[in-house]
Amino acid sequence: VIDHSTTSPRGTAARIPRLNGAGVRFLHAPVFMSPQMARDGVGIVLASGPRAVFDAARSALESMTGEVWYVGEEPDRAAAYKIFGNSMLFVIAAGVADVFAMAKGLGIPATDALAVFSKFQPAGVIKARGEKMARGDFSASFELTMARKDMRLMLEAADGQPMAVLPAIAKRMDEAITKGHGRDDLGAIAAAVVR
Repeated sequence: VIDHSTTSPRGTAARIPRLNGAGVRFLHAPVFMSPQMARDGVGIVLASGPRAVFDAARSALESMTGEVWYVGEEPDRAAAYKIFGNSMLFVIAAGVADVFAMAKGLGIPATDALAVFSKFQPAGVIKARGEKMARGDFSASFELTMARKDMRLMLEAADGQPMAVLPAIAKRMDEAITKGHGRDDLGAIAAAVVR
């Protein structure tokens, strides 16, 4: 049995050894692909669980997609990576919604607001700032108090329009500043969970 669904990491951690112990060769292999990507045979299949079960399923998985990524024996690892990836999709959608809220508050059409991302492409920040944050390195390249000032400008620009994510980030910034991270990097909003 190969399960391609997005599932709870903890539930998957319990399911794989239980099923394999009962003689069912079970592999969790969630996917990053849209329906069109599935039709085109592209996207990413993640897999975790017993290596022997993965090896037996590998050729079937490879025939489905452009990339199969075996992430290890830990039964919950693929499930965790899948929800990590999906979380970024949600954050991006929420961020775009907030850009549109600011644009509406400023009287700028949503399609025009997206023009900035034809030049400024922040995707690289995930790797660069993320690696630094994961190490607990909060040496400032964008000081948190300065970022919080910019956040105030963003919230004001929305002029009362409903926002999806920026108010929660402002709250997290305020908490980090209160805990003494004001002169640290913006990434210090993760200090409570990486140290």
